[in-house]
Amino acid sequence: MNLKLTEDGRKTMIRSKNPREVVQEFYGWLLAHYCVRATMFDAATFKGLSPLRISFTGSLKVIRRALPLCQENPEPELDLAYYSWILAEIGDLIIPPRQNRSNPRVVKKPRSKFNSAKPKHRGQGTQIKVLNFQVCYPKAS
Repeated sequence: MNLKLTEDGRKTMIRSKNPREVVQEFYGWLLAHYCVRATMFDAATFKGLSPLRISFTGSLKVIRRALPLCQENPEPELDLAYYSWILAEIGDLIIPPRQNRSNPRVVKKPRSKFNSAKPKHRGQGTQIKVLNFQVCYPKAS
């Protein structure tokens, strides 16, 4: 099973070999994703924005950068200060509104209306014929 997530920047396969541990690791990824999204929602509410306007990848980078600082100080009084700092940092990661497309999405046309040649079709084409012709030279006068 290969799960491509932004949290797992290396896009590696699940490390666990035991089915129970695979489920546990998958739930860990889902929990981490939910925590990032919930923090993004709090930051958007704090700034008065839509949560869809905040960058997920940028939020993930801010949280990764802040985790070591939060783990160094076990004092509960600093938890609110760190969280408000994280919300302010994430709230500044606003994605600009999308611009209109200059080229509309269309279905690509096939290159040819004929089916492509398969190996079994080789050698079944037109038979090669020997050309018979004569070269005529004008008579010298």
